[in-house]
Amino acid sequence: MISFYGGLTASIVVLTLFIGVGSHAARPAALDEALRAHGVLGPRLHRFAAAVVPFVEGALGVGGAAALLTGHQRGLQAVLALGTALFGLYAGYTRHVLALGRGGPCGCSHQDVPLSRWVTRRAVALAGLALAGAALAGVGPVQLSAAELVTLLLAAPACAVLLWSLPAAMHEPARAAVHQPTETTVHRTAEGVSTRWTSPPAL
Repeated sequence: MISFYGGLTASIVVLTLFIGVGSHAARPAALDEALRAHGVLGPRLHRFAAAVVPFVEGALGVGGAAALLTGHQRGLQAVLALGTALFGLYAGYTRHVLALGRGGPCGCSHQDVPLSRWVTRRAVALAGLALAGAALAGVGPVQLSAAELVTLLLAAPACAVLLWSLPAAMHEPARAAVHQPTETTVHRTAEGVSTRWTSPPAL
């Protein structure tokens, strides 16, 4: 079963990378707008990151898919190790933005999904999956029976889509309270961010 779980974790990571690339391609300006709204990186640095991140995701996705299809063990380990670093970096970045009390879109979707703790948790989960996949790939090449292959082909896309959709699914925007016809209260979370871009605190 080590081969099956190794293939499953690797497939989820690779598919998630492709989903990320597809989201950035659907709305190319989304990541740049998000990084600008976060207000953490300088203008040049956030433009550089907005251009490089989708390219890195695409390169790792293609490399991971090729390694899986050809059974290239070391190549798969390298891709998953880099994926661990990429997702870990994103988790740290989003955690830092939230700790500063700043909001904005997550920049990981063509829709306006707000930055929240669920975005950070998804990145941590993906980093963990990539790390586990790299460790399992080191045990041996992915060799699956017909039944395991069918199960993997069904399970990996479902898990990747569910994991990717987690922040949007957990977002429940609070309604602004209106005390007087001419006065609208804009609620802010404990992090000081308007509820337009935040979800309720995740316990």
